[in-house]
Amino acid sequence: MNKEELNKEIEKLKVSLEAHEEQVKDISHDLKIATQRLEDADKPKLTQRQFTNLHDAIEVAVGDFNFNEPEAYQMEYGIDYDSKVYADSIEFEGMDNLTENIITAVEKLFGVADEDEDESSE
Repeated sequence: MNKEELNKEIEKLKVSLEAHEEQVKDISHDLKIATQRLEDADKPKLTQRQFTNLHDAIEVAVGDFNFNEPEAYQMEYGIDYDSKVYADSIEFEGMDNLTENIITAVEKLFGVADEDEDESSE
């Protein structure tokens, strides 16, 4: 093979490689989707309306939570070399109350079935 033929062969192989790279990307994408569907197969299903109601309930519960309550935070202070006091760390400790607000809002939307009732309806 001369130089010109080798260059043509190289170009042909590059084009082929690019085409196969696209196929690999497509197959990887399909594999990712199939894997996600497998993970979701045993999850309980919500209608779009139920999911929207759930989303709204959580949003309202978080929105109604008072993040400005000083008791919800634990602060540790430090002192600089020039005697200035600063907040060294701030920890949010209102997580239990926030979680309770969210759970209460969600419980208002849905009834809770016993495991036995759930299995017998399938």
